[in-house]
Amino acid sequence: MRLVKYFFTVVIVIALGVTIFMPKERLYYKAEELLNSKGITIGNEEIIDSLGNLKVLHPVTFYQGADIARASNIIFKPLLVVNSIEAENIEFIGIAKKFSRVSITLLKANHNILKPLYIKLEASGSFGEAVGYINLRSRVIHIDITKEKDIASIQKFLTKGEKGWQYESNF
Repeated sequence: MRLVKYFFTVVIVIALGVTIFMPKERLYYKAEELLNSKGITIGNEEIIDSLGNLKVLHPVTFYQGADIARASNIIFKPLLVVNSIEAENIEFIGIAKKFSRVSITLLKANHNILKPLYIKLEASGSFGEAVGYINLRSRVIHIDITKEKDIASIQKFLTKGEKGWQYESNF
C-alpha cells in the first residue's frame, strides 16, 4: 500500500511539474509560426506566462495582411490530458466587418488527448449561443446555434437543420 501511495505521489508531482514548467510561450510562438505559413498573422499582442496558463492580451489577427479580428484576451490552458483555449470579446474589424457584424463574447475550444483529432467548441455572443466541433480527420467544422438572438448578418452562411440553424464547412 505504501508503494502505491509513493507511486501516485511521484506521478502527480511529475504531472504538476510538467504543467507548470512547460514552455508555454515557446509553444505559442511555434503555433504562430505555423499560422504564418497559412497567411494568418497575430500581432499587437502582449504575452503573460503564468503558472498554469498563458494569456495573450489584445491580439489582432491579420489574414494576408488585412486585419480581420481583435480580442480582449486569449487564455491558453495546456494541461496534460485536456487543453483549452478561451478567447473573450472577439470583434471583426476591417474587411471582415463588411461580411458580418457579429461579436463573440466568449469562445472556448477544448482538446482531449483521448480524442486527438476532435476539438469541442462553445461560443456565445450577439448571435446567441452555439456549440460545435472541429474534426481534424475529416477536416470538417460543424457549429449548431442552440439559442439564437440576432443572426440576420450571418444567416446567409447558415443552413436550417434538425436542431435549428447550423454552419458546416470543410477546410
